[in-house]
Amino acid sequence: MSSDEDTLPGGDEATAAEYVLRLLPEDEERVFERRMREDADLAQDVEAWEVYFSTLAEEVPAEVPPPGVWSRIESRLFKSPQRSLRRRLLPHLGGALAAALIAWVVVENGLLDPSPSELVAQLSPTEGALTFEARFQRETGVLRVDRLEGAAPEGRVLELWLIADADSAPRSLGLLEATDGTVLSLPAEIAQALPGATLAISDEPPGGSPTGAPTGTVRAAGQLPSA
Repeated sequence: MSSDEDTLPGGDEATAAEYVLRLLPEDEERVFERRMREDADLAQDVEAWEVYFSTLAEEVPAEVPPPGVWSRIESRLFKSPQRSLRRRLLPHLGGALAAALIAWVVVENGLLDPSPSELVAQLSPTEGALTFEARFQRETGVLRVDRLEGAAPEGRVLELWLIADADSAPRSLGLLEATDGTVLSLPAEIAQALPGATLAISDEPPGGSPTGAPTGTVRAAGQLPSA
């Protein structure tokens, strides 16, 4: 492996990097391993890449991935030969080859959530066409509700409700802005009830429900994941 990090790898050195990252198709991997047993320089390249790639993770905090992530990565990478794509990627990744490739696989294929602490729910129409997306950040207690489609009936406002479970009465989280997005900073006692809870939106008279419970039509609802 070259000591000059500005020099892009190529030829056997690039193949050695692909071998370490398990990017070679099975038949090419077997051929490469036979060559490596007979070529000390090739084996040295593999060892150098293994040491180099291992250093990329030294400053990354330990994180236990959800079960099945690695099998999904393997199935997406190796279900069919992708030699031309890998050959296009490798020269441009240079010294950050391993980290960039793993990030590309995970993000592009949706194998991991961009933010494990974020809970997302689609609030689908129950009557009419109002559609929303709710995103709750558990670490900060911030809930963002974005309107994707539809509008409040004329002369009415939209109010957001939390239904913690089947036995709980709806609890108002506040009125939604007339614009498309509303950001709410929730107190800890309410925030801890959001995972797994149902969010519902009703239309109410100006100023919101006069009774503390929904009085108008429930226009959209959806459930946040529990984890």
